[in-house]
Amino acid sequence: MKISTKVRYGVKALVYIAESSEAGKLARIKEISESENISVQYLEQILFKLKNVNIIQGKRGPNGGYKLSVNPNDITLHELYKILDEEVRVIDCNENSKSKSCSNKDDECSTTCIWSKLDVAMTKILEDTTLAELIKNKDMI
Repeated sequence: MKISTKVRYGVKALVYIAESSEAGKLARIKEISESENISVQYLEQILFKLKNVNIIQGKRGPNGGYKLSVNPNDITLHELYKILDEEVRVIDCNENSKSKSCSNKDDECSTTCIWSKLDVAMTKILEDTTLAELIKNKDMI
C-alpha cells in the first residue's frame, strides 16, 4: 500500500498554504513549488482540485496566491485523500487477486480478508488525523 504522490504533495502544499495563511500571507504557487520540490504543473493540478472543493481560495494577479479557506482542525487526511486520489478505498481488498469478486459490501470479505481489515484500519487513522496535526508535525510528512 502506498499513498499516491498526488496525496503526499497535496498535503505538503496544504501545510505550506496553511502556514502562510496563519502569517496573513498568500502562498504563491512558485514559492510552494520551490519549497516543497513539486513541479508547478503538477501543483496546479492538485491546487485546482482543492480549490474546486473550497479547501483553498485563490487570488490572481501580481499579489495573488492561495490561502486556506477552512479551519485546519476541520479537514482530515481522509477527506484530502478522497479529494486528491481516484481510489475510493485506501487499500484494495483484492489488488493481487485474479478474481475481483470481493467487494467492500461483501460481508465475508470485510470480516476475513486481511486487505479489507487493513483498509478499515488505515481509513480510521486517516479520519482521525487532521490538517492541524500535520501542521504541528510537518517534519513527519
